[in-house]
Amino acid sequence: MKPGREYSYAGLSISLCRGALERPWLPLTMWKAFFNRSLDIGVRAVPTVFLMAFCVGSVVAIVLIEQLQELSMEETVPRLIWIILNQQLAPMLAAVVFIGRSVSGSAAELANMKIGEEIKALETMGVDVSRYLLLPLLGGFVVMLPVMEIYTVGVGLLGAHGVCSLVMAMDAKQFVLRALVPPRMQDAFIGVGKSAVFAVVVAMIAFRKGLNATGGSDAVGRVATAAVVSSLAAVTLVNAVITGLQNVLIAAGLMNK
Repeated sequence: MKPGREYSYAGLSISLCRGALERPWLPLTMWKAFFNRSLDIGVRAVPTVFLMAFCVGSVVAIVLIEQLQELSMEETVPRLIWIILNQQLAPMLAAVVFIGRSVSGSAAELANMKIGEEIKALETMGVDVSRYLLLPLLGGFVVMLPVMEIYTVGVGLLGAHGVCSLVMAMDAKQFVLRALVPPRMQDAFIGVGKSAVFAVVVAMIAFRKGLNATGGSDAVGRVATAAVVSSLAAVTLVNAVITGLQNVLIAAGLMNK
């Protein structure tokens, strides 16, 4: 990247790929940066994700039980919750938490560095900003968002089981068997895959918004807000596209229902 250059999504993507592929053996400082970023992005979001996932799983279970009891199909509640969490709710819920915590923070941090001319100074000294600044952050997003999606599914199932045990007297063994039999690992793969795509999308939005910040210190807040709004819209759109593509593949017989 050249000093003073407008940062585009295409340019950022090319710079990140080149930085990762030209010298695949990363120095120790970059690994430390990656672990620190992962800790800040993912581990510190655990309490928020737990609360939201537990409540969402419980509420979905209550609604499904209420509706399916009229059809005498309440025994399908665990299975439906498993599918709903994996394919839709867990990826979106984890992404929303990441957008609120990490996308806004990352965009604000980069905007502060850009306005303070720290980015320009690094580029003038010949430092590859994409490799040494953005790549560890992108790695943290790509690794931790799918991990938190899996965690969200587990906590959501825990909340749903609590409701099922209270309302339907369903023990843990019955709940697990009804949720996972017959086994459909494609549900879990869909959720993890969506989360990985979401991670790349929101990280790139944070990078572009932050690195293109202009103005004074008041611009940092505007950049963070713009990054959050754009990320929410992008994740919603990408989720709709992936779901539509999934339905097309099912209709074509290339994927099981």
